[in-house]
Amino acid sequence: MKWYRQLHWQIILGMVLGLIFGIIAAKFQWSEFANDWIVPFGDIFMNLLKLIAVPLVLTSLVAGVASLSDFKKLSRMGSKTIGLYIATTAVAVTIGLLVVNVINPG
Repeated sequence: MKWYRQLHWQIILGMVLGLIFGIIAAKFQWSEFANDWIVPFGDIFMNLLKLIAVPLVLTSLVAGVASLSDFKKLSRMGSKTIGLYIATTAVAVTIGLLVVNVINPG
């Protein structure tokens, strides 16, 4: 396989080309062009990613639950999921409170 067909090289090339274009656009003050023509495509792409994420997660959860036939495994997985959700929420709230009280943004 040729090197330019490999995904990681394509991603690196895209990042480098985007960086070069951003530097050139800033140097020649093309911000109006970027806002009118490039930003809408980025917004559409991000909205499409959001549109795909929720059904993908829901489908994988339904498929995972449907594959479990033992009720004990299902209840254990549910309790682990709820516990993990509570733990990650507590960590996020703690980090948020620390950042707000230490940095005082806004």
